[in-house]
Formats: sequence, C-alpha cells, structure tokens
Amino acid sequence: MISTTRATFDGVGTRMLSVAGDGTPVVLLHGYGDSADTWRGVLTLLAAAGRHAVAVDLPGFGQADPRRAGLLVPQFDAFADAVLADTGPAVLVGNSLGAATAVRAASRRGESVKALVALDDPLSARHFLARMVSRRPVSVGFWSRVGRTPIPPAVLRGVTRRVVPKMLYGPGVRPDPQVIAHWTRTTSRASDIATLGRYAFQYGHEALGAHRDLRVSCPTVIVHGAKDRIIPVHSSRALHQQVPGSELIVLPRSGHCPQLDNPGEVVRIIAELCGRVDNGERTR
Repeated sequence: MISTTRATFDGVGTRMLSVAGDGTPVVLLHGYGDSADTWRGVLTLLAAAGRHAVAVDLPGFGQADPRRAGLLVPQFDAFADAVLADTGPAVLVGNSLGAATAVRAASRRGESVKALVALDDPLSARHFLARMVSRRPVSVGFWSRVGRTPIPPAVLRGVTRRVVPKMLYGPGVRPDPQVIAHWTRTTSRASDIATLGRYAFQYGHEALGAHRDLRVSCPTVIVHGAKDRIIPVHSSRALHQQVPGSELIVLPRSGHCPQLDNPGEVVRIIAELCGRVDNGERTR
C-alpha cells in the first residue's frame, strides 16, 4: 500500500514514501532525528481514504543524503521548496522540526501551500531548554568530548528503549517496536548522541526569531499534544496568535508526536482541511 522510491530535491538524494489517491496532495515532514517512517500510520489511513500523500526523509535523517556544511535552516527551507515544486500545490503537514519548516514554507511560498497543519511546533517555546539554546552555540569541543565518552552500546540501547516512549508518545500508549528500533539504531554510540545534540543546538540557535513576521494566508490548524514532554503547549499557543484565523487543537493525551499516538485524529484534521481546499477555500 505504501510505495518506497528514491528522489532528489535541492541536490539531496532521499527516500520518499507515498500512497496513491485523488485530490490535492498531502506532503508530510518529520521531526528532528526522525524519518519518513513516523508517518506510516497516517499514510495508511490516508490511503484508505483515497488521498494522495507523500512523506520524505529530510536532509541528514533517515535514508537521505548528509546535510551540507554551513547553516541548517536554509537547507531545510530549500529542500521543502523543492519538494513542493515537485508535488505541486499541496496540503503541508509537519511535526516538530518539520512543523517549523512547514510554517516557514507556508509563509514564504503561499502559492505552493494550500493548507497547513503544524504538529508540536518548537520555535515559540520559552522553557528551560529553549533558553539554553538561545545562548551562544555550545562549542564543537564540548560535543567532541561527549562523543568520546565511554558508554557501552548496550547501556545506550537500554536507556533509549526506556526514554524514547516517554519523550515521543502520550501516556499509556504502546510504542511501535519499529519506532523504538529506529531510535536505538540512531543512538547506538556516544558519538551519535553528540552529533544529534550538536546539530539540534545549532538549529535551535539559528532558528531564533524564525517565526517573526509570518505571512500565512492559507487555512491553518495548529496541533499540540498536551502530554508533550519536549515542547510545552505554550509554543503552539504563541504560534496560534501569530497566524490570524488559525485553529488551535490541543490533543489531551498525545505526546510530542501525535502522528504516532493518535494517527486517526491527525488524519481527521488533514482530511477536513483537504475537503476545504478541494471545495475551493484558499485564503481566510
């Protein structure tokens, strides 16, 4: 039901998961350290509803080519622009880093984004972690020392299996073993942790103020899991205030990745927006 192909966007080779269907296409962007696989539950339900949709591995994640040296935000922006140029005008959906990238694309390329769904967008957060990131970037030397920490791989795997479900899912949800396997592979060595940390802090520092002066005119739904342990709900509330006419939905039992713990509700939101777009609603 879900097709897997290779594609190139902005010079970055990547993997694309897609399902066939009708109507305005749906483009799905994953979060930091994640991959297109996070959308498999959503893709399956969209396929059952007869909706064409694609999910891609963002640069440096999943099976995509590595990112280039230099600033990160422009690379994600250019990649998203190239995806939209390939798919044509689309309903754009993102989670976390993917949400921030989708919001920026909708503001920058309004003609290419028919509607927007932003899940747990991080860029308006003002909690302790966000304040840490807002300071000057942590030195490369620090992350190099983290990468050399002698932590046995078995210990890292055990910690990952315990921590990842709490960070990504809402309480009481049984995690998908494939999701846990992905994160176990991604964090199997101390150097993996250091690389993820280094570039997460770099992205966060670069993205400070990236949501200023937004010009989003398409139908927009901003979604946040009330049980998100990474990004507090106030981040999406702030984004909701920045996008006049947007709708804010707080999912009471979802965590940082509602597409994992409540794919049915995420698809309901997408399908409702798709219906509005297909019926001709464009600007608010």
